[in-house]
Amino acid sequence: MVRLLRLFAILIAIALAVAWLADNPGHLTLEWRGYRIESSFALLLLSANFFYALLHAPLWAYGWWRGARGQLARQSSGLEALTRGMTAIAAGNARDAQRFAARAGRLLNGKPLALLMQAQAAEMRGDEAAARGYFQSMLATPETEFLGLRGLLTQAVRQGDTDYAGRLADRAMRLQPKSPWLIHQKFEIECAAGAWPQARETLGRAAQTKQITRPERNRRLALLAYAVAREALEKDGDAEALAQARAALKGAPDLVPAALLVADLLARSGKPDRAARVLEKSWAVSPQPDVAVAYEALVPNETPSRMAVRLRKLIAANPQHVESRLLGAEMALAAGETARARELLTPLAGSAENIHANRRACLMMAQLVRAQGMGEQEVQRWLARASQAAPDPVWQCRACGKQPPDWRITCPSCGEFDSLAWGTRAAHFATASGSKPGLLAQAAPL
Repeated sequence: MVRLLRLFAILIAIALAVAWLADNPGHLTLEWRGYRIESSFALLLLSANFFYALLHAPLWAYGWWRGARGQLARQSSGLEALTRGMTAIAAGNARDAQRFAARAGRLLNGKPLALLMQAQAAEMRGDEAAARGYFQSMLATPETEFLGLRGLLTQAVRQGDTDYAGRLADRAMRLQPKSPWLIHQKFEIECAAGAWPQARETLGRAAQTKQITRPERNRRLALLAYAVAREALEKDGDAEALAQARAALKGAPDLVPAALLVADLLARSGKPDRAARVLEKSWAVSPQPDVAVAYEALVPNETPSRMAVRLRKLIAANPQHVESRLLGAEMALAAGETARARELLTPLAGSAENIHANRRACLMMAQLVRAQGMGEQEVQRWLARASQAAPDPVWQCRACGKQPPDWRITCPSCGEFDSLAWGTRAAHFATASGSKPGLLAQAAPL
């Protein structure tokens, strides 16, 4: 805008000068060695300017050529520094990355890729403030605004500042409303902040742009419904909590926490039979110890024999599963049916040399041999085998490998949505390790 105003002012000044010379042309006479030249002052001034420009044109062309050549040389050196700096970032060499980033910044004079590499080099050496400064510099121009917002958003998410991250995501969404990365980040931020209606809206946008499949959308809607149910339960809205928990269980039948919540709300409302059917369906899909505990608690002050009869119905929902066999063996031990208990435990515990033995099965075998009076040495053998057997299943994050005490909609350690799965530590550790990106992938997000 300032340049346009300056050019406009120069043109007005030239027009005024031409108009004044036209009104005051003047008269000049030149006599030299018999020649007489008569002209107006305006024509003389125009001729002088023409000859001046003609004489200085070669000098101007030479200066322009030298400047262009120097600019090309600087850009070539800057691009070379940029290439070496990106290679250093991919190799994890923070010192070389910083050196080449500084050189590229001087030579390329604020070019987007130079600013981006300087920001990444600053992050590699742990200088978050410097990286933030480079990202904020990118916000000044439309070409680099989204890059700067992405860098600041990544920093805010890493630092747990969900409010600032939400504002950055909204601003970035105005620039790139169909960005898959941005929609994913916005959904994660809204889930971390407990903004369930906004998360549902973002999920709808992801479905419209074909970024997730219909089964993925249905599962995520089910998880959001469960989150709303927990929130309603804290506000004493049992009816709303039950409706939302049922919707969650319908969308994700393997969501055990939703089944436990539905069963608890039905039992509290005086409907233990319906609660039992919910838990039996959950056991058929995903048997877990918490389901058995909730099933046992449906009828308080129940005799062991009546409870055993009820538990057989739960076991019948998935009789061949490990958890069903362990539950049946526990019932048989409690009832003194040692032969039945051994029949159920032998395939799980096997011999004392079986490296794939189940830990709880080994502990129950120790209890069984003690009940049969087979000697303390045999008991100790099974207890030692239990300490070396496969660990019990736990909730574990597929993204970071951490093991929270219970299921959450997002991992409490890394914030990843729907990343907690039930299984053994070894299996989840292999999954988490196998999904970890390499160095080039870690350098690629920006």
